[in-house]
Amino acid sequence: MQASIRLIYKLISVSLLSLAIFFSIYLLKGFHYQLVKSIVISLLFVGLLFYMKYRHTTVIVCHLLIVISWLNNNLNIYLFDDFNFFIALLTVCNIIFAFHTLGSKCGLGYSFLHAVPIAVHFVLRHLGIHMRTEPPAQITFLEGLVTLTLVFFILVYLIYHYHKAYELAGLSLRQSVAELEKSRELANEMTRLKTNFLSNMSHEIRTPINGILGISQIIELESKDETIRQYTQLQQQNGRRLLNTISSILELSRLEAGTDTFSMQAVEVNAIVRQSMQPYQPIAAHKKLSFTFEPAAPELVAFSDGPMLQQVINNVVGNAIKFTDKGHVLVNTFFVQNKHVVIRIEDTGLGISEEFLPRVFNPFEQESTGRNRSYEGTGLGLSISRRYLDLLKGDILVSSVKGKGSTFQIVLPVYRQAT
Repeated sequence: MQASIRLIYKLISVSLLSLAIFFSIYLLKGFHYQLVKSIVISLLFVGLLFYMKYRHTTVIVCHLLIVISWLNNNLNIYLFDDFNFFIALLTVCNIIFAFHTLGSKCGLGYSFLHAVPIAVHFVLRHLGIHMRTEPPAQITFLEGLVTLTLVFFILVYLIYHYHKAYELAGLSLRQSVAELEKSRELANEMTRLKTNFLSNMSHEIRTPINGILGISQIIELESKDETIRQYTQLQQQNGRRLLNTISSILELSRLEAGTDTFSMQAVEVNAIVRQSMQPYQPIAAHKKLSFTFEPAAPELVAFSDGPMLQQVINNVVGNAIKFTDKGHVLVNTFFVQNKHVVIRIEDTGLGISEEFLPRVFNPFEQESTGRNRSYEGTGLGLSISRRYLDLLKGDILVSSVKGKGSTFQIVLPVYRQAT
């Protein structure tokens, strides 16, 4: 803002000095039209200087300067019945000044405004139509020299300011890129350290928990006391829950660090679905749920990674069983336009509210939160599933009605043999 004010102040000051010289020439030569024109422009320029001083704004001043210069240009074109080198330079100055101080839209608008009267002048000249009946007035040598000096100074000054602005913008951009590169390297290093920390801690935590679970299973098998057996079962249940939580956090960390490795190949979807559903059969039977699988075709081959896909199905089917207390959980598979294999998991469970649905794949987010929530879990299963499917060039879609159930669709690319 201050730079623009200084630029405009210098231009107006130089213009007023030049107008004073022109005023003397016009007065001595008796050029009354030019004399009146220079007086009017001088008064306008002085008024603009006072306006800038008290208003501290340049927008209206810039518009007025360009319009005054444009009117002066047109007056000179039709006064001298010629489009000369000075007018061309002044036109270029006006356009650069408009772009520099008012932006690209105003710059384009003023470019068009300057082009129209010049084009009209050339068309009229081509048709033999002249605005003056008497011979055109001739510019004096001193007037031409002062005009050339003024216009050349303004043009060079504007280009210099453009160049300085370009250099500053380039320097700022390079500094921003360097800072972003440092931030990226720091973020990558922090992610790597976090992943290493979690990996080490996961190993240190899982090892004693597995030992506790192993001892608990031995006690359950050897003890004849039903109360002790119930206690050990509860201990194993909570131990497995803790192991699952640790595994989910570690897996999310690996995904964020980009260290997970996978292999895309042909996988038989129906076989993986059946294998994934098997551990949940006892839980569904205990809750008296109808838990069925309906494949649309005997064999559906997708282009995917088997272990990753199995983990995705485990997460979605596990959620369906967990959040369904009555009714059914139905899993089916089918082709879509011979381009995609779809695994559809439908349940008649708790459902997801419309407000929470956009956040259902966010990590560590669950619709029921706090100490009084009804269902356990970390809120990582669906987030990990979404990230897995992004890696596998697939997708996961969800639709749900609160209190009526949810439907998840796992979309995978069809495997096509190379020909």
